[in-house]
Amino acid sequence: MELRHIRYFLAVADAKSFTYAAEALGIGQPPLSLQIRDLENEIGTRLFHRVARGVELTAAGSAFYEETRQLPGLVENAKRAALLASRGEKGVLKIGFTSSSVFNTVVTRSIKQFKSQFADVTLQLEEVHTAELINMIQNGSIDLAFVRTDHLDNEQAEMHLLMREPLSIVLPDNHPLIQKNKITLAQLVNEELIVCPRDYSAQLYDTIISLFDNSGYTPQIKQMAPQLSSIISLVGAGLGISIIPASMKVMSHTASGVVFCDFDNEGAYVPLTLISRSHERSPAAKNFINNAIETLENYPFFY
Repeated sequence: MELRHIRYFLAVADAKSFTYAAEALGIGQPPLSLQIRDLENEIGTRLFHRVARGVELTAAGSAFYEETRQLPGLVENAKRAALLASRGEKGVLKIGFTSSSVFNTVVTRSIKQFKSQFADVTLQLEEVHTAELINMIQNGSIDLAFVRTDHLDNEQAEMHLLMREPLSIVLPDNHPLIQKNKITLAQLVNEELIVCPRDYSAQLYDTIISLFDNSGYTPQIKQMAPQLSSIISLVGAGLGISIIPASMKVMSHTASGVVFCDFDNEGAYVPLTLISRSHERSPAAKNFINNAIETLENYPFFY
């Protein structure tokens, strides 16, 4: 039994006539009658009674009709879904991000623009630290990830560097340095730092340590917290200062007791990178990558 047998059967049932059904299908009546006969032979019973003005369904035909009348529509829907998926316009896309990367509007704009263009793609988002996101890309748990790194030791992952984001200084609102337009590293030498553990953000941690080491200073790390939002709260509590991505300034409207200041240091930046599996085959993932790059080109300043 083939799909054409179903289509021919439904056409005859709806038209109640072999003649009218043949005209609607664009085939001759004898071939149509032969196809219906083959279908009846395969099922093992007659599906139509001949009556004066055409045909009517037998009891078996009525039962068969109820079970098959939606099949052509389902097949067309399946064909359309397959075509959309092949173009990356349908399916599921799993995207990871770090706690700091989501504050950069290149991430939120990319997601928003992608959803507006590809409404039938379901996005599943997950917040994890960079090292775990790279592992999840490798094992296929996610398709893409926004991370804070500009190098990968993993051959199964591919890196798309989006931007190098400047770092900013966050201070308690009663700190004397808030009077400065820009703060230099030398002015932070004796300050107690609150930083993210290296296991959670190796790039940010290593960048901060390198900034001090390259200048001949030793950072005074007092406290660690895994989330940058927690670090900002601890700064507001007067436990120290911190060096964070500039996009975190968006929290100045909600964080209490802190002031964000510019950092006067050429090497003070962290990357924002979109990573994917090497030789990515998912059309939806490729669309998202292209969309993120296009978003950055249209909106080059995100902090």
